[in-house]
Amino acid sequence: MPFSSDADEGMPKLVRRNPSKPVTKFCINCLSPLEKGSELGGWLVPQDYYCKKCGYKGYVYLEDRRSEDEVANGKREEPQTERRDP
Repeated sequence: MPFSSDADEGMPKLVRRNPSKPVTKFCINCLSPLEKGSELGGWLVPQDYYCKKCGYKGYVYLEDRRSEDEVANGKREEPQTERRDP
């Protein structure tokens, strides 16, 4: 049985991270940028994060990877310009 071109559609996408490029981490409750909670996090214990806006404290966060996806797919978002007809 031949595989279709969309055989992996719906499967999670694995992304290799570039450790030298910092990625902003966002709160899962209010989408505000998070701050690191502990200086020992990531070395001795898992890194925890804190949100100043809503008070969230935990290990789970969101990352905005839209710009990396556009570069990987060869798409570039063009700035919208307003056209006026004379």
